[in-house]
Amino acid sequence: MAEKNENEKAKELLDESDYEYEKQIYDEQKQRQAEIERKRRAIIEERKRREKEAKIEHDKQIAKERIELMKLKNGVSSAQSTVVEIENDDEQTDDDNESVQSKSSFKKKADNFFYQNKWWLGIASIVLIVGIFLLYGQLTKKDPDLTVIVIANNDLEFKQDQLGKLFEEYVDDVDGNGYVHVSVIPIPLGKKDEKGVEQTQYRSQFLTLLHSTEDMIVVTDSDTDPYYMEIMDHDLKSKFPGNKYIDENGFSLNMKLVADKLEYENMPNDIHVSIRQAVPTVEDSLETAKKNYDKSFKCLEKMVNDLTKQAEQTNDPGLKAKEKKTVDSSLA
Repeated sequence: MAEKNENEKAKELLDESDYEYEKQIYDEQKQRQAEIERKRRAIIEERKRREKEAKIEHDKQIAKERIELMKLKNGVSSAQSTVVEIENDDEQTDDDNESVQSKSSFKKKADNFFYQNKWWLGIASIVLIVGIFLLYGQLTKKDPDLTVIVIANNDLEFKQDQLGKLFEEYVDDVDGNGYVHVSVIPIPLGKKDEKGVEQTQYRSQFLTLLHSTEDMIVVTDSDTDPYYMEIMDHDLKSKFPGNKYIDENGFSLNMKLVADKLEYENMPNDIHVSIRQAVPTVEDSLETAKKNYDKSFKCLEKMVNDLTKQAEQTNDPGLKAKEKKTVDSSLA
């Protein structure tokens, strides 16, 4: 019965048309990835074909050069005589002459090989370098123990490192690799009616992330589209009773001590740390959603309790209200 109520709640938050739109975006991304893979295989097949043709042409060139060399050496005018002389010469040449000829032939073959395949060797070198670079990146990559999505549109996207360190104080080493790492994804969404290619791309990126429940923590502000705020947990007051920094939008960061930690001198007072509701999505079931919610809530709970305690102990004065953006009348 509880799961049925959760599903009905999800449908209320995400109507059928929005659900189909998100699923369409998800399917299109899979199709684009498949097309990229098809083109990559076609390029590899074409490269193999060209390499095979180049090798055949190279072998012909070497054979031709050897015949010409033997013609000059023995003064033979016909190709047939040259072939006979090559067979006889292989049996009669002494060790010293054979060694000199072998060295000369090897050098010529090597030079010819590099000349005939210089483009492919160059491409292979580039591929090798890129491969080493990607391998190094994968080996040194830090898998995040928590991912935070920042859709607040107030220059907080320029404080990724500081924001990541702030959250790392309250995150456990989930994957047990010996260190804690928080990944911050900046998607500065403006107001609902804000237009532009960049905003369209941001909305598409955020909707794609909503397909999964892996990333539950979202940093919002007063400009965040009410549609996105509907998917957040608005019942945090019952989970943190009596906490003045908890409201319907989440955990307010209206604290000077937070601004100092983020090195954000003019930080506005409308920033909140919100957490998404545990509802099923395109990729995840209700059970998975609840599991990811519990993991993220554990971090949020530590942050709320610790920062609230620090603010109360220091009588934190809070921050200035966010300045409203004005439009230059001369541009109207």
